[in-house]
Amino acid sequence: MSPTRAQRAAALEAWADDVDGDDLVEIDTDELKAIAQYAARRDRLETALADAVRVARSNGRSWSEIGTMLGVSKQAAQRKYSKLAS
Repeated sequence: MSPTRAQRAAALEAWADDVDGDDLVEIDTDELKAIAQYAARRDRLETALADAVRVARSNGRSWSEIGTMLGVSKQAAQRKYSKLAS
């Protein structure tokens, strides 16, 4: 969970601790939980992908090869990952 998401979750928990129970209405939050779970997975996947690009670059792979594996142009791959891969 990113710090921003963690901070928002903490603020929501603090609010929940202070709210009057009579003011609450029960709702189904499954879709919101799913969004949070997918966002956390995306963050982990993005980190793993950046690590893989870093390893590929350190092993001499070109931006063209990396871009092909990502399904993007070499310029797009370089633009997104060059700072992370150095």
